[in-house]
Amino acid sequence: MGFSPPAYAIPSGYEWLYTICPHQFALSNLVSLVFGQCSGMPTWDEATQAYTNVGSELGCQPMANSPVTVGHITVKEYAEQYFGMDYSDHWRNFGIVIAWIIFFRLLGLVSLRYNNHQKR
Repeated sequence: MGFSPPAYAIPSGYEWLYTICPHQFALSNLVSLVFGQCSGMPTWDEATQAYTNVGSELGCQPMANSPVTVGHITVKEYAEQYFGMDYSDHWRNFGIVIAWIIFFRLLGLVSLRYNNHQKR
C-alpha cells in the first residue's frame, strides 16, 4: 500500500521533501474535506467511558480500534495531530496545488520554446 509516517515523525533532514511535495497538498485537501469537517466536537465522558454529543459528520466520529498510545480521539483530531491535515488549511492547499500546476505548465512552455528536437 505504501509508507506514510505521521508528519511529526518525519526526520528534520527530510521535512523539506515533505514540504515541497505537491502530492502532500492534494492529499491534505482530500483528507481534510472528508475527515476534517465537524460542526461540534464531541466530548469524552469519563463516567460512561463514551463520547457525548457525537455529530453525524465523519470527522466527529470517535476512532475505532485505535492504538492504546493514541487514546480517546476523533477522526478529525487524528488527521490533524498525526498527519497535519487541518481543515482550515484547505484553501491554502488548493492555491498551492494550482500554483504547482501553473509552474509545471510554464516550465513545459519554456522547454518547448527553447528545445527544438527537429534540428539536423
